[in-house]
Amino acid sequence: MRRSGPVVLAAAALTGALAVPAAAADPAPITSPYVQAAADVSPSGALRRAKNIDWVRHIDRGRYCVNVGDQVNLAFSIVQVELPNSNRRSFSTAPNAVCGTNSVTVYTYDLNGSYVDNAFTVAVL
Repeated sequence: MRRSGPVVLAAAALTGALAVPAAAADPAPITSPYVQAAADVSPSGALRRAKNIDWVRHIDRGRYCVNVGDQVNLAFSIVQVELPNSNRRSFSTAPNAVCGTNSVTVYTYDLNGSYVDNAFTVAVL
């Protein structure tokens, strides 16, 4: 009986380490008829509201990948990124090797040019 104690503890620790984190709640829908895709993203990269957006990844400080649904053709679209209530700046590219095909790469940075995490909205027109 004494030998099984460490085995049980190790199994319990391993089970906890391999547990899959709970899935994030679905974002609230954006119902604007004038955009093909849109996203409202938190500074941590959480998708708060979305339309035709599959996922968002926070890949590094001030760098995000926003994957657009297959029904949107980025090659024939205009991408607009805004930083609400901020004096910071942003720019985006789509698509590229960092985020892959059918993704928009968003960079947010301060006025000195340093990357900083920031909430943003993206619209694909």
